[in-house]
Amino acid sequence: MKYPKKITESINYAIDGIVYAFKTERSLKIHFSVAIFILILTLLLKLDRFEILMIFFAITLVILAEMVNTAIEAIVNLLTLSHHPLAKIAKDVAAGGVLITCLNALVVAYLIIIEAFKKPFYLEVFNKIKSEPSHLVFIMIFVIILLVAVAKVLGGKGTFTRGGLVSGHAAVAFGASTAILCITKNTIATFLAFLVAILVAQSRIEANIHRWIEVILGALIGILVSLLVFVIFASY
Repeated sequence: MKYPKKITESINYAIDGIVYAFKTERSLKIHFSVAIFILILTLLLKLDRFEILMIFFAITLVILAEMVNTAIEAIVNLLTLSHHPLAKIAKDVAAGGVLITCLNALVVAYLIIIEAFKKPFYLEVFNKIKSEPSHLVFIMIFVIILLVAVAKVLGGKGTFTRGGLVSGHAAVAFGASTAILCITKNTIATFLAFLVAILVAQSRIEANIHRWIEVILGALIGILVSLLVFVIFASY
């Protein structure tokens, strides 16, 4: 087995494992979709830090258990293709671990989210996000990374940090440049930011990591997501 020599290689291997589990496990797709919905919902509910931490912990446990279950199934299938009783036990116990974490997540949802629904929604949450550009930038980067990851999975090539259907570096660079335009309204700062973004895009092409069409797609994703995030909250 070849061991990674660079931290980027280690990250790529880890991302490859996440992508494999996401592509092959239907239940993980469901868990991931529910997790995204819950995280968005936390923006609408007035939760304290401890409650948000418990939600993150519950979500992480479910996804981690599902990935461990996938790894155990792969190891068992590697060791034996026959219907061995011990193989069944290994898979059943791993699946039982997933079930326990899901039950834990349901308890957390009942104690925190369901109870929070009994309280009115707070416009102050949106006003706070709107008043803090750093919050909007965080949301923008999160959405861009999520869209780039989905595009790479659907494209079926490349890794999270290298290659693929779209350039993630170009998406983040042009998204950040657009954010600078929306926040500062400063022509010189915006020009310099987009100049740096263009250099980032060119470097991906020069290094033969991406084609020009992949860089353009990444730039469009970054610009459009940034504009949508800032326009939606500005007009709210």
